[in-house]
Amino acid sequence: MPKIDELTIRRIKDVARIEDVVSDFVTLRRQGVNMTGLCPFHDDQHDGNFIVRPSTVSGKRGGNTYHCFVCMGKKDGGGPVDFLMKCPKSRMTYPDAIRYLGRKYSIETDNVPVNFTPPPPKPPPPPLPLLRFKRDTVKETIQGIEQTVLVRWLYTLPWTDEQRARLWQVLRMYCVAVCPNGLDWIRFWQISHEGVPLTAKWMKYKADGHRVKDKRPDGSKQYASDWEHAWRARQGQYNRDKYDVQYALFGAHLLKRYPDAVVNVVESEKSALIMATYYGQPEQNLWVACGGLNWIDLDIFQPLIDQGRTVWLWPDRDGVEKWQQVCDKLGADNVRVYTDFFRTSYVPEDDGPKADIADIAIRLMGGGRLPEQHNEQNHTGDPQPPTNSLGGGSAAATPDPSAGERPDGVSDEEWLEHTAIMKAIREWNLTHVPDEPFPGNTPLQQLLHDRVEESKRKRKEKQKNEQQQQSDRQG
Repeated sequence: MPKIDELTIRRIKDVARIEDVVSDFVTLRRQGVNMTGLCPFHDDQHDGNFIVRPSTVSGKRGGNTYHCFVCMGKKDGGGPVDFLMKCPKSRMTYPDAIRYLGRKYSIETDNVPVNFTPPPPKPPPPPLPLLRFKRDTVKETIQGIEQTVLVRWLYTLPWTDEQRARLWQVLRMYCVAVCPNGLDWIRFWQISHEGVPLTAKWMKYKADGHRVKDKRPDGSKQYASDWEHAWRARQGQYNRDKYDVQYALFGAHLLKRYPDAVVNVVESEKSALIMATYYGQPEQNLWVACGGLNWIDLDIFQPLIDQGRTVWLWPDRDGVEKWQQVCDKLGADNVRVYTDFFRTSYVPEDDGPKADIADIAIRLMGGGRLPEQHNEQNHTGDPQPPTNSLGGGSAAATPDPSAGERPDGVSDEEWLEHTAIMKAIREWNLTHVPDEPFPGNTPLQQLLHDRVEESKRKRKEKQKNEQQQQSDRQG
């Protein structure tokens, strides 16, 4: 066959659209501005690993490309011509790929006149606006998490008293929220470094802390999950074709609050919560989650690399090799995979081949996966936020001794209320962070607020009555 003219090749590449080409070989479905399907480069069983970025998409990775988060699409994907040459279902040579696209877009590839001048390429489309959620939306959804299945299970673990008190603070700090689907669902908000809510990952849990798997039409099973932006699009709250969706590490909004902390990255959000509760001291070690083995994204780590943050990657037992490859690709000295924990603490017969650091931590605490194993240790399984004597009960019968001596003329009831409020204020000052991105009231704080407001109201009413009595006497 004759050689294809260079101008014709340029014209074909300008008009070829990756979504048109890939859809000839892979069934695609739209997911936000992108499209996903089963990867043709490996034996893929999960719809979502293989992503196609249409020509209308802009960003760091660019549009008109494909990528697989598992196998890298035979070395980092590419454009329409790259797909036709690399895909096992096509395996074309470069000239054959050009001729295939020429036939597809009705462009003659052979015997083209020499004086043919292709039209100028179209300018790239403007980038789509990024989807953002209001902070009030997050604050509204974090109420009532103590009744969810996952949180109730977390409270059954064999924590120390200090860790058990810390768990409620961790849940609030990481903005763990309820879902409209039911109490067996949990919502993990993904919030940017600047404190902007981007989206939320929804996951369904069983009472033993494991995730629920749903049966697919083909008989296979996949974890029950959803996304905030996808759910709201189905509700008709926004047009997903007109917005671009950005993702973030779970817990990324805490990076700015703790600028000197070592950043520890785990796979699952549940593991981040457990480790943050287990170790505490977020000013020294901060735990965040990327969302899964294949969700470790180079773009997410770039800000941490630029800031010079020390980053340790804690993959699950079966993901050490994969994350090490990603780490090597980053080529940053401040991002490393931590494997010493598995070498010193991993027990195959107890932890299993896919254990993560949280599984081992639970075992080291003396517990297991099942809540009933801890009930014998007087763990009721009913999570409660930190409380004090304001909540009533026997604890309210004894005033706080640190409040000092009671002044003369103050009744037992008034002194008890005073000492309880002072104790609550001290506890609040110990846990409150002024620049918290989503300041909200825990049940204790709301109770304190209501009691203080009630005291103010009674004081004003008493002053008003005294002024009225004095006025009547003078009259």
